[in-house]
Amino acid sequence: MKKLMLYYHFPFCLSKCAYCAFFSKAGIGDEVVEEYTRALIRQTESFPTDGFEVTSVYFGGGTPTVAGEKRLCAVLEAVKKRFSLSENAEITVESNPKTVSANGLRALREAGFNRLSIGAQSFNDGTLRLLERPHNAEDFVRCFKDAREAGFDNISADLIFALPGESTDMLMHSVRSLIELRPEHISVYGLSVEEGTPLWKKKESLSSPDEEEEERQYFLLCEELAKAGYSHYEISNFARPGHESRHNTGYWKRTPYFGFGAGAHSFYENRRFSSPCDIDAYIKESKSGCFAPTGFSSAAEISEAEAEEERIMLGLRLSEGVRIDGDIPPVLTENGLAALKDGRVCLTEKGFRVSNAIIALFI
Repeated sequence: MKKLMLYYHFPFCLSKCAYCAFFSKAGIGDEVVEEYTRALIRQTESFPTDGFEVTSVYFGGGTPTVAGEKRLCAVLEAVKKRFSLSENAEITVESNPKTVSANGLRALREAGFNRLSIGAQSFNDGTLRLLERPHNAEDFVRCFKDAREAGFDNISADLIFALPGESTDMLMHSVRSLIELRPEHISVYGLSVEEGTPLWKKKESLSSPDEEEEERQYFLLCEELAKAGYSHYEISNFARPGHESRHNTGYWKRTPYFGFGAGAHSFYENRRFSSPCDIDAYIKESKSGCFAPTGFSSAAEISEAEAEEERIMLGLRLSEGVRIDGDIPPVLTENGLAALKDGRVCLTEKGFRVSNAIIALFI
């Protein structure tokens, strides 16, 4: 059977974080959330499933848990009825500590969600207020412990570095506080101030680390996570052995996936396409069949040359690297940016920092 991954986008949030450029909306009424959930189920039930084995399901956003555990469980139940899931399929749901209770976490685990991703971002409450996060560090710890008690033995957490007003010591406090909780997976991102976000509007007044300090923070957190037993398996991701995100790794290895929901992206039938970032339009179009809300019909098939470029570009994100015909530029190995391992070009942590420039050398 052909392998397939599924992604469900829930564009709802308690409030919009100051740095967020993803498609999400705050303050959406319960009636719209209910209609949206029904639209996701409708689209799922109309999907042509013959010949597919689903290896992972990912509920992302936004903040899926804003929709409530009952709706999330209803969508997952529709997935189970419509698709053939792998026996050990990875089923992830993203959460904000303020949007799910201990009872809600138990309900999600009992329904079949076996991986939880919680946004921490920082363990410094002043920073969280600057980022306009609707939780504090204590909320995160409570949510994490509630998740453990609910039976989640595969938890991922997000951290951001190069934050305005945060010293290296403050960052290391966050890293060590998270390590102490022993999540199976940690995603770490350098802050990117995107145009149109609240942070963008006040970027000139922000006291952000310079490039040298950002680099220092990056290498220090890599060192700290390595000492704690986390493998740096992808540019932004670290995991304990055996807990690498199968869903995200599937993206980098070009495993086909189908995205459900407004703003969701897909790589399916050798085409890349998405649904418009419009909740009302998605709900309306979902009544016309599985592909109606998406750009599938107008998307061009990916050529062999484009596929090869994708294979290299995406494969270099992984520490295991990618096979590339021919010699690699000596500058990469001479400067410690990449290594050759079993015929594969593998970027080092130093290489990860300038991955875009390195990828440009090959494609």
